[in-house]
Amino acid sequence: MKFHRIGIAKRLILARKYEKAKLLLRSLAKNENSEAQLLLGYLHYGGDTKTTAKDSQYWLKRSAKNRNAEAVALLESSNFKEGSWSNEPESRKSLSMTLKAANMGSAEAQRSLACAYAHGDVVPQDDITTMCWDEKAAKQGLAESQNDLALMLLHGMGGVVDTERAIYWYKQSASEDCNVPYAQWAAEALARIFSGDPYEELTNLKESEYWKKRAQYLSTLEFRGHPDWFYK
Repeated sequence: MKFHRIGIAKRLILARKYEKAKLLLRSLAKNENSEAQLLLGYLHYGGDTKTTAKDSQYWLKRSAKNRNAEAVALLESSNFKEGSWSNEPESRKSLSMTLKAANMGSAEAQRSLACAYAHGDVVPQDDITTMCWDEKAAKQGLAESQNDLALMLLHGMGGVVDTERAIYWYKQSASEDCNVPYAQWAAEALARIFSGDPYEELTNLKESEYWKKRAQYLSTLEFRGHPDWFYK
């Protein structure tokens, strides 16, 4: 019953009916349901202007105390003064906390670490470590990581070209409607791959046409406005 109510609350949030969603979530959150606490904390960023930064911090801290990995990740990456969060660690301290969340299983934190090692601002740039963290997030269904991992494998970043795995990860991303816009971009990439770009030996015009049509369909869907974990 708890999870059913959370599912209803998520649909209400998608419909921007925030007050009704909060009514469903608060009783669960007060009983230490970490997912409900995470959602209440997230609403400050998810479109609800009545959820203050103070409210957000309070619920995220309670969720993190209950070992919700995504709450730990969001709490660490949040800038409560600006009402925003960063896509990657901005300091060594932030890196340490992001690593903690990633090791707890946060796909968002794993993605943040992949971005950190890809850009090389807080840590040395390292394609192999980037791929390692992206693969962990990709296995949890994070579309951004699936796409980036596929791109790296396709072009041999990290020292290895693996077109079979690249195609696999693009297909994982492109097959989920809720992954828009990443699903659309993955489908477009697959259409190019099967048209012979960049490797002529992978040409398969029937496959290419299928993914073109899939990309066209995905382009008609509304872009998702929430983190990947929200849709699970």
